[in-house]
Amino acid sequence: MKTAELIRIPKTFYADHVERDLPAPEIVRSTKRHYFIDATSEHLAELWSDAEYYSDPACYDFEFGSGLAALILSARATKRAIEKHQGANPTAR
Repeated sequence: MKTAELIRIPKTFYADHVERDLPAPEIVRSTKRHYFIDATSEHLAELWSDAEYYSDPACYDFEFGSGLAALILSARATKRAIEKHQGANPTAR
């Protein structure tokens, strides 16, 4: 797999996504804080859709600094990383 076929995302949201038994792209490699996932995975749109849903803080009652705030920030970063790699509409691929 070429480097261009990988997307770097934060571990926090990916771990939450997988804990809920949702399909997710394969992890190709990892660092302390990030996973590099397969950008050609059939499950990429599912991960993006879930990240889009969780990235809106208006849906939650929370305080910044809480675990939920970290999840929201991680979801936003995941969504942006996928959009940066796939373009404006990742679900169309």
